[in-house]
Amino acid sequence: MPEPTAVKLRIEKLVAGGDGLAFLEGKAVFVPFALPGETVLASIASSKRDFAQARLVEVLEPSRYRVEPPCPVYRECGGCNLQHLDYSRQVEEKALIVAEAFARTARLETGEIAAVPSLPFAYRNRMQLHFTKNHRLGFMRRASADVVEAPSCMVALRPIQEWIEERAGSGRAYGELESFVLGKDRFLVFGYGDEVWIEGKNGIVEVSVAGKGIHFHMRDFFQSNLYLLDYFVPDALAGLSGDRAADLYCGVGLFGRFLSSSFRSLTCVEQNPHALELAKVNAVGAANEYYAVPVEDWVRGDSARRAFDLVLVDPPRTGLAAPVREWLSRAKPPVIVYVSCDPVTLARDSGHLVKAGYELQTLKAFDFYPQTSHVECNARFVLR
Repeated sequence: MPEPTAVKLRIEKLVAGGDGLAFLEGKAVFVPFALPGETVLASIASSKRDFAQARLVEVLEPSRYRVEPPCPVYRECGGCNLQHLDYSRQVEEKALIVAEAFARTARLETGEIAAVPSLPFAYRNRMQLHFTKNHRLGFMRRASADVVEAPSCMVALRPIQEWIEERAGSGRAYGELESFVLGKDRFLVFGYGDEVWIEGKNGIVEVSVAGKGIHFHMRDFFQSNLYLLDYFVPDALAGLSGDRAADLYCGVGLFGRFLSSSFRSLTCVEQNPHALELAKVNAVGAANEYYAVPVEDWVRGDSARRAFDLVLVDPPRTGLAAPVREWLSRAKPPVIVYVSCDPVTLARDSGHLVKAGYELQTLKAFDFYPQTSHVECNARFVLR
């Protein structure tokens, strides 16, 4: 039986974050787990002046792209939120979300965006596992501070799946790792080849990306889908060379590793000093410079007054800080490569760059996180 407060809605499209968008008496309503073209019953969970959040009660008319989620804890676990959508359609919808972000946020029409798919399952090299209150393995529950126990994880690389499955339903993992996790209720795992590394138990990891070795520490951020990274990095840097390049928000020097061989000198900027030490190992060059400061501070210094043939930016989800956007507008490097994990902030910053005299030359969406609403992009801007 429908809930007394349930309303009938027609879902128009998916939005950033993966919710279905409908309208009720002119107000936007966001419905998780609903798909474009569906008619659903939903209960209003919260309502603001301009929008409402709803909970899906029943799908009355399903989309032809709706599939049965294979994960037994789907909708409980806070990880995946698109397993109910056919994978090929997931990729197409993410490209549409990126195009919509550019049209709404920056008033930029991108045309059809090339979208690059991944392996739909067993792709993820890096993830965070949690302990339940009784020391079983699990993941954060959706919209909750609790942990849901999980027998495995279908998006994890196969060796990680096997590691979880061998310890699921018991406190074995906690017993093995108690001296390494030191009372914490969560830890990172990384899988590569047939091996699994554990945060606290292991430190530096070396992997190969597009044929080049990269070192990173388990505690530092590193991309979680090495399969797609092999395509992403060469695509982002294709055809670039010159005298001087800047790698801003460089992390452990992933992109710098490649730029060092095609530019005479490279300036690496990263506020995390531990990551920057690894950038010195990965992005080696006799003329290279390394700055362990926030990028918004670096742009005010002497190093930023030099002329750069290329500036690559890979900012956090919040995008470029205003001082960085202003510096790019003044410095006017002939080429800017923007690597982004958030299409909305990428669109916002792209609008600023276009106003500063740049042309958006290429924009691609890469599906680094299948079964979730996350999408990564690379955009290339050239000075007009």
